[in-house]
Amino acid sequence: MTRPTAESVRDRLADTLATIKKRDVSAELAADDNFMRALNLDSLDAVELTVRLGSEYGIEFGEEAEDLDALESLAALVALVERRATR
Repeated sequence: MTRPTAESVRDRLADTLATIKKRDVSAELAADDNFMRALNLDSLDAVELTVRLGSEYGIEFGEEAEDLDALESLAALVALVERRATR
């Protein structure tokens, strides 16, 4: 299977975050922003995001120290998904 590109991961994450927030969030997502803060994601939103990452990309999220760091910026989360994606 082909690994996802950074662009496809970012687009998919933007779609997922829009679904979670129930609005278009693409204009609010800058690669280096703390998207959790920018979108006012709460802990339930974060759990939903990580569950969707697991479902979408086959990623086990939360088992490694770098996982929480990946929530600091969209670029970091995209990079983590790219490294671990199995589909």
